[in-house]
Amino acid sequence: ASFLNKIKNKDLLGIDTEFEWRNTYYPRISLIQIVTDEDIFLIDCLNFSDYSELKRILEDKNKQIIFHSARSDCTVLSKCLNIHLKNVFDIQVAEGILTNKVSLGYGLIVRNYFSSVLNKSETNSNWLKRPLTKSQIKYAYEDVLYLLEIYKVQLKKLSKEGLLPSCLEKSAIEAKLGNQE
Repeated sequence: ASFLNKIKNKDLLGIDTEFEWRNTYYPRISLIQIVTDEDIFLIDCLNFSDYSELKRILEDKNKQIIFHSARSDCTVLSKCLNIHLKNVFDIQVAEGILTNKVSLGYGLIVRNYFSSVLNKSETNSNWLKRPLTKSQIKYAYEDVLYLLEIYKVQLKKLSKEGLLPSCLEKSAIEAKLGNQE
């Protein structure tokens, strides 16, 4: 309840998910990471059961949701929790528009903007095993740490160059592809 109260009045949220999708037809969600301008929340989906308020908050059309690679996270959220996001900004799409490069990884984008090197060794770890390791928790935290700052820089650049409408359209397409039934 505390974290829901902290995010419900925020207009800008960054989100990432951790999940398992190796031997199953649909993904199994493990963790949702949410960043605001003040906090980072790690929601343990194996120990969290009522998503109705989170769904209402995330589907609010007045909220801008920031992702890196929106399609995969939207797929996980829609298939696992019936949360369908529409007002999405994808920093991977934005970076592709700004640099004419396709599919830049989050770690590379972070390094380009902040000269910080992220440890990506937990990418394929077992996210369904509990307790999560300190390394997994650090990884999950860092996976959203820079989202909002990157978004703010990209937003300025895209606006200045008249490319924001194209980015929003392409981000919406990625979200829609992830939200498909």
